[in-house]
Amino acid sequence: MIQILYGDEGHRARAMALAAVSPGANVGLASGPALDKKIMKIDTLTFWGHGDANRFCGLTAHDFVTKVKDWRKWNPTIATVEIITCNARHGTVETEKRPNGAIETSWVKSFTDQVKPGLKKLGLVVKALPMGMGSAGAHRWSILKWSPTTQTWLYVTADGATDTDTMWPGVHAVEQHPLFQASKNFVTAGTAVKNSTPMRKYTLDFGTIAQLRGALIPLA
Repeated sequence: MIQILYGDEGHRARAMALAAVSPGANVGLASGPALDKKIMKIDTLTFWGHGDANRFCGLTAHDFVTKVKDWRKWNPTIATVEIITCNARHGTVETEKRPNGAIETSWVKSFTDQVKPGLKKLGLVVKALPMGMGSAGAHRWSILKWSPTTQTWLYVTADGATDTDTMWPGVHAVEQHPLFQASKNFVTAGTAVKNSTPMRKYTLDFGTIAQLRGALIPLA
C-alpha cells in the first residue's frame, strides 16, 4: 500500500491525481501525524511537494528523517521512501555577509544527500528523480513542472552558474512550443523539442501522471 504525502504549498491536487493511478493509495498532509499500523499496512511513503537543498514539503532534512521514522514506527512494513520535487538531487551555494562586511560562501548538500544516510540506516530504499545532465562537480539545477489540464509532467535538468543559464531556457523551449500552447501536454511538446534539439545542453524527461513514480531511481 502506498501513502502519498503532499506539501501544503498547493500540491494536494497533484497528490490526489497520483493516488488516482496508484491502486490502494491514501493521501495525507506531509506535516500531519503518522497513522496507526492498525489502519493500514504501508510499504511505500511517497512525498510530493516544493523542495530545495534546505527544505522539502516544509520539512528540514532532520525533520524529514524524523517524520519517516514516525511513520515506520506505526507501519514497520514501510520499505521504500520516494521523493518527488525540484532540485532534490542538487546542492546550492549560500552566501553570508559577516559583521566585518566580508562575504562568505558555503556549499549546502542536496536534500537527498542530507537525508539518505539516516534513511539508509533504517534499511529503506530511497528513490528520487535522476541527477540529469550536467558536468561532474558543476552546480546543477532541476525543475519539475506539472500540467493539471493533461496530468502530464516535465522534468528539466542542467548545469550553470544560475538556473537561468540553461535550465529555464529548456523549460521555455517546451512551454513555448506550439504543441504545448495548444494542448498543455508536456509529453507531446517535450517529445517534439527532444527530437528537434538532439544537441541540447539540458535533460528533458516527461510523462503522464501514471509514469511519474516509474521515473524515480533508487539512490545508491
